[in-house]
Amino acid sequence: MPVTWIERAEDVLLDEWRSVHDRSGLRSPFLSPAFLMPWSRAFAPASPVRIARWAQDDVAAGFLFLCGRTDGLPGWELMGGDLSDILDALVVSGMESTFWDAILDAVDGLLRDGSVALQALSADSPTLDLLAARCPAFGLSLNVEQTVISPRLPLPGTFDGYIDGLEKKARHELRRKMRRASEMLPGIGFRVCTDPAEVESSFPAFLELHRKSHPDKAAFMTETMGGFFRDIAQGLSEEGLLRLAFLSDRDGDVASALQFVGGDRLLLYNSGFDPARRDANPGLVLIARCIEAAIGDGFREYDFLRGTERYKYDLGGRDSAVSRATISRP
Repeated sequence: MPVTWIERAEDVLLDEWRSVHDRSGLRSPFLSPAFLMPWSRAFAPASPVRIARWAQDDVAAGFLFLCGRTDGLPGWELMGGDLSDILDALVVSGMESTFWDAILDAVDGLLRDGSVALQALSADSPTLDLLAARCPAFGLSLNVEQTVISPRLPLPGTFDGYIDGLEKKARHELRRKMRRASEMLPGIGFRVCTDPAEVESSFPAFLELHRKSHPDKAAFMTETMGGFFRDIAQGLSEEGLLRLAFLSDRDGDVASALQFVGGDRLLLYNSGFDPARRDANPGLVLIARCIEAAIGDGFREYDFLRGTERYKYDLGGRDSAVSRATISRP
């Protein structure tokens, strides 16, 4: 059988998992073991798990990571919950059509428990079109609904080209705010941590800035959540998938951004700043510097991830839809 079912994430061979991730078209860090394993331990330790392993010539070529729905309804959803902005099947690029035929042929047993919800599918995912075309052939129903907006920014070859590509008002405002930050933050500096040891030593500063930036963020970043964030930051940095950025002045760090690497795309997962320095716009200036660094590193897109905060559009973000596809029996 090309599809076998695994009932614990710990039983997936890490070498296979990483190999398929590296060869997938999506390359989502949310589908890496460095993210999904800590998520499973922290937020779904007692949840039933079903992981489809799809093989070609006895070599793993695709995975579908499912767990019991976290909203209390019967059925299944993609592992990662609402802390994952981009989820999908994990499939070697070019094999998606064959993979989904195999999965739809093998999913009947799961559908006895309820529907299978594939949340957080990005607009450029081939899964949406493939399921729409293939579900009827297997006697299955498919419902697709847009859930959130995830603004993205195509990156040019130079930072000057990026600035010039902004609308006139946005271009003027960004330049003004960057000058103001330089004037108000003596000794202003920017750094990006990628080395695991550097990430570990700098991470408490990120947590502090995140919590102090807004009461909602302080309520969100509980001790459990902070431990999860530390785990994924450490694991993703060890896999070369993390960029932890800071803006500082001579007195210390004033803003921080936690970014993930997804192939040729850099993803802004979370951020924070010192509200005492709000007049210097440290959060926005930091993200502008992150965009500059992303261009210098050869990334082709900066993904602000879900949410329609004003600053994302001020920095040139363009709307991209995120959808949920639900497979069920008619």
